Amino acid sequence: MNLAPDLNQVQSITLKNAQLKVSILTLGASIQSIYLNGYEHSLVLGSPKLSDYIQGAKYFGAIVGRVANRTNKGHAIIDGKTYQLPPTLPESHHLHGGPTGTGSKNWSVIEQIDDMVQLQTKLADGEMGYPGNMTVDVFYRLLDSTLEMEITATTDKLTICNFAGHSYVNLDGKGSILDHQLSIKANHYLPVNNELIPTGEVTPTAGSAFDFHQLRTIGREDYPGLDTNFCLSLNSNRPVQTVATLKGPITGLTLNYQTTEPGIQVYDGRHIQLDAQSNINQGPLTAYAGLALEAQHWPDATNQSHFPPISLAPEDTYRQITRYVFG
Repeated sequence: MNLAPDLNQVQSITLKNAQLKVSILTLGASIQSIYLNGYEHSLVLGSPKLSDYIQGAKYFGAIVGRVANRTNKGHAIIDGKTYQLPPTLPESHHLHGGPTGTGSKNWSVIEQIDDMVQLQTKLADGEMGYPGNMTVDVFYRLLDSTLEMEITATTDKLTICNFAGHSYVNLDGKGSILDHQLSIKANHYLPVNNELIPTGEVTPTAGSAFDFHQLRTIGREDYPGLDTNFCLSLNSNRPVQTVATLKGPITGLTLNYQTTEPGIQVYDGRHIQLDAQSNINQGPLTAYAGLALEAQHWPDATNQSHFPPISLAPEDTYRQITRYVFG
């Protein structure tokens, strides 16, 4: 069975205001590029080739779900019942909603104006093992030098739900993000086992290699490698606020990353490997070419009762707001 979307049906949408020009693909509702007025390079990684978004650039800028991140062996517990979610090969775990999660869907355009687009996709009851028919919308809005992403979802059965935007940022448009400076407002992080599944511990960042309270160069001597969930809150619902700051060493550009979510997965892009033809900026894309900041609930929350819950009932609406504030 061919699970790949028809690339001939994919649309490219351009949003513009005085400060930003952003390209959105309906494939995965993906952010393909972000250009800030006065700079010639995209601030996020993207490819001009749609076929890359099926393989080498899978997840670049996509909205991933219905449950982002890893679910241990695909075992999900919903209302006391165990569901089996398919592994996302080559992993033995369920990752980013499975082989055909929302990042692999060709979303529909619901509304579009110069500085806003609303995209939608529908997930069937039982699709990728999840209960409930789900309608997912994402709104991309330009607000001065800010790109706002709002994700909403509704269901007709009790289910689980945890979406994330998966853009890779490089504020200089070239080089390694290990030279960028990063700060994260997190007092705790989640240790993981050798398959990147949380152990269940919630560990203080203070005094550890994961302490990013102060702006620091990412790849300093004690760099631990980042594919890590930083715990921002134990509460599922928070007002939108700055949770991380990234600064490029060459341009001096900054990104203030804001979200309502209780966690942020930070991934250093160590497995990126694409040739120059797959880069909307110049040159090949190699390990550490971009930093993924993925606002979300904590990974494997369905199996960890002390993590912020990710259940969604028919009477409720899932909502996330995340903002990329450039300066």
